[in-house]
Amino acid sequence: MSVQNKESFSSEEIKIAFEQYKLYVEMADRVSQRRMSANTFFTTVNTLLFTIAAFIGSKDVTWILFIGVVGCVISFAWYFTLNSYRQLNAGKFAVINEIEKILPLSGFSYEWAILGHGDKKQKYWPISHVEKIIPTIFFIAYIVLATGKLISLS
Repeated sequence: MSVQNKESFSSEEIKIAFEQYKLYVEMADRVSQRRMSANTFFTTVNTLLFTIAAFIGSKDVTWILFIGVVGCVISFAWYFTLNSYRQLNAGKFAVINEIEKILPLSGFSYEWAILGHGDKKQKYWPISHVEKIIPTIFFIAYIVLATGKLISLS
């Protein structure tokens, strides 16, 4: 399937395509902004949970275990939310790259080629890969928190 409906375009149709292109680029940027808002939300929730766990300390085992379980669930949700945003943006950029085929310049396609399509870390390591490390670290920290509390009981 291709975004193009025909082989050749009039100058008026190219102008319309460019307007659609600008709209699509804006929509991709908004998805990225929503992803950053999601990161802020999940970071705040996780920080709050660890702060509560620190205040509780060794006083209440049940609450520490509860925080560990809730934190793991939140970390999973965060990880899969990031994956969803990555997939959504990948689709949007595929469409953007297709629209660029009928425009005089293909800025996004060319930039992605220069960056090695995200395959070489020395050229570019996609932020979506880096972002996934953080919820994974939180997940491990919650496991350590809950496991440490269970071990201290015995």
